Amino acid sequence: MCIAVKEFTNTGLYRAVYFDGPQPDLDQDGDGGQCGTHPVWEVYIGDDEAEPVSHLQHFRSFQIAEDVARHLASTKRLDLIHDASPA
Repeated sequence: MCIAVKEFTNTGLYRAVYFDGPQPDLDQDGDGGQCGTHPVWEVYIGDDEAEPVSHLQHFRSFQIAEDVARHLASTKRLDLIHDASPA
């Protein structure tokens, strides 16, 4: 007898917390011109192909982003995919 349970089938139900970055973020000054770049890290819940299934959270601090990612993974009981590095 074979029982197909969603947790054990390949239906895209895998979820993990992804921590990625840094990505460049362009600052805008008051008149719409670019005045510099800052590194930005992203934290989000994604599927098995790293596609976001929740909103992306952006951080300008590596340490804060890492703390949020670890906390989110712990409270949601999800794997943490840590692909970020300090700037």
